[in-house]
Amino acid sequence: MSTRSSSEPHGNSLKRGLRAPLRGQTYRNLCYLVVMFPLGVFYFTLLTAGFALGLSLVVVLVGIPIFVSFLVLAVGLAGFERRLVRVLLGIEIPMTDATDGDFWTRLKRLVSDYQTWKAIAYLLSEYVYGSVAFGLLGSVTATAGSFLLAPLYYTDAPVVAYGPPPGEFTLNFLFGWDTLLVGLTTTFRLGSWQIETLPGALLVALGGLVLTFVLLQLGNALAWVWGRYARIMLRTPRYWSPLVHD
Repeated sequence: MSTRSSSEPHGNSLKRGLRAPLRGQTYRNLCYLVVMFPLGVFYFTLLTAGFALGLSLVVVLVGIPIFVSFLVLAVGLAGFERRLVRVLLGIEIPMTDATDGDFWTRLKRLVSDYQTWKAIAYLLSEYVYGSVAFGLLGSVTATAGSFLLAPLYYTDAPVVAYGPPPGEFTLNFLFGWDTLLVGLTTTFRLGSWQIETLPGALLVALGGLVLTFVLLQLGNALAWVWGRYARIMLRTPRYWSPLVHD
């Protein structure tokens, strides 16, 4: 009984992985990973510039309202991210209400609540994660696309599949036995494979299909990790009554 129950999650994960190309959530995940790169750049530039400006002007008191304004802006951006995560990643993030008390009480709560600073850390880290995800997905997409289109251009442009760098390699295997050292040396040459026939180009295109499947799985994995991170970091309370509810 226990063996069957422990194997079921693995079976469900395998089936879900094989169905990835047919699931709408897969493409919503990819959409989120694509848009998070420019959003991350925007968040990072806006918040670092704003906080630097506010802190530099604190000594003349003008920086205090600027600094608080950017805290309010950061909380608003965190609310936007929470809705984006819900719509594209399908992840609901619980949110508490902290709208009780007068204006100064809520303002003090905004500045001192660690959830506010977690949201800021989330927005800044989106630039880093978005850059890594965009680079990985872009590289795999470009490679998979060039492989898939190989049958269309292999006669007009060289299509070359490279292994390790060409050249001669020598491997030495040494075995110690008592006081003797027995060695085996072999030399071989690695090169490249140029596609010159349609069957060869179709074989490369098949590799492109495999890479496309890998791309979809990679996108799902990256989105899953970020969604769990968002669930931890975006629990910022509502400090004021919103015009539009989350």
